[in-house]
Amino acid sequence: MKFAKMVRGAAAVALSGLLACFAVAPAVARAEEPAGHVAGEQAGLLDGALFPDFDIGPVSVFGTFFDTLQEAVDAIGVDPDLTGSGATLIDNLNESVTVPAGKNLRISLFAHTLKGMGGTPTITVKAGATVTIDAVEPTAALIAPASGVPALVIEPGATAILESGVVKAAPGAESVAIQNDGNLRVLNEVKIEGEVLGGMDVHKHALSFVPEVPATCMVDGRPEYWHCDGCGLSFSDPEGRNTIRLDEQVIPHLGHLIGHVPAVEPTAQAEGNTEYWECDRCGLVFADAGLAQVIEKSDTVLPKLEESAPVVPMQPMPPTAQQVVLAPLSLLPKTGDDSAIPVVIMGVIGAIAVVAGIVVKMRGKSK
Repeated sequence: MKFAKMVRGAAAVALSGLLACFAVAPAVARAEEPAGHVAGEQAGLLDGALFPDFDIGPVSVFGTFFDTLQEAVDAIGVDPDLTGSGATLIDNLNESVTVPAGKNLRISLFAHTLKGMGGTPTITVKAGATVTIDAVEPTAALIAPASGVPALVIEPGATAILESGVVKAAPGAESVAIQNDGNLRVLNEVKIEGEVLGGMDVHKHALSFVPEVPATCMVDGRPEYWHCDGCGLSFSDPEGRNTIRLDEQVIPHLGHLIGHVPAVEPTAQAEGNTEYWECDRCGLVFADAGLAQVIEKSDTVLPKLEESAPVVPMQPMPPTAQQVVLAPLSLLPKTGDDSAIPVVIMGVIGAIAVVAGIVVKMRGKSK
C-alpha cells in the first residue's frame, strides 16, 4: 500500500510538470487562434477530461503519503521503512486524531486547516506523549469541531508545544480552544482564539548564537544557528522565525585531497624518503594508497649516507738503529756454540757503520 502511494506521488509530480508545459508552451503557438478555442481546450485540461485524478493522500511523512493523519501518526516511530518523525498536511482535513503514549512527533499544518469530527477534540495527546504543532502560513489553523469541545486536549503527563499557527475554538457559548491538564508551551508566534483551560507557559525566546562547525576531510560539519535554552528549539535566523532540526543541519565532509610522493633514495649529500601519500587539505600522511595507515611524516625520512674515509698510501720508513742492531741477534748461536761469535760481532759492527752512514747522509741532505 505504501509503495502504491509513493508511485502515485511520483506520478502526481510528473503530471504537475506536464500540465505546466501545456499551460505555457501552447500560448505562443496558438496566439492567432480564437480566444474561445484556447479557453475551451485549457478548460478540458483543468477539468481532468484528458488526465485522471491522482489521489496521493492528504498527509505526507517525508515523501510517504497517507489517507488519514491518524495512519501517519501511528506509523511514525513504528514502521521501519518510514523516514522522518513529522506529518505534514498537504490539504485541508476534517479528522480527530489521538497521539498515543510514548510518541514524540511533529504535526505541521503547513498552510492548511485541521478540524475535528463531531464531539471529539481535534487532537488528543495521551500521557507520556509529546507533540509539536507548527504552521508555515499564519492562516493555518487547528480548529475545534463544536462548541464546548476543545481543538486540543493535553492529558496529564502529556506535553504539547505550539510553535506557530492559529488554534481556534468553535463558535458558541463555551468557547474553549485548549484543555490543558499536562504541559503546554506556547511560543509568541501562536495565536489562540478562545479559552485555554488549565493555563499555559507562554514562552519568549532568548536566543544565543552557535557558530558554524566547518566540515573536515573526514567529519561532517554544521552551519551556524541560534538556540533557545528556555524551550530547546533551534533556528536558522537570529529573529527566531525558522525552526530547524539539528540532526538535519549537515555540511558534508570534504574527503581527502591526496597527493602521491614517490620514494627517493638518500645520498651522502641529501636525505631520501619512503613512498607515501599526503592530503593537501588536512596534512595527514598515509603509508598506503588505500589510506588505511596514518603515519608521521618524519617516519618517511631516510637519513643521509655516511661518507667513506679517503685511502692514504703508506710511506716507506728507514729502519731505526735499534732495529738494525737487534736484527742480527737472532743469528746468535745457541749456548755452547762459540764458533760463530766472531762473525756475529763483525756483522753488528758493520750494521752500526751502515746506520751511522745513513744518518750522516740524511743530515747532509737536510742542510
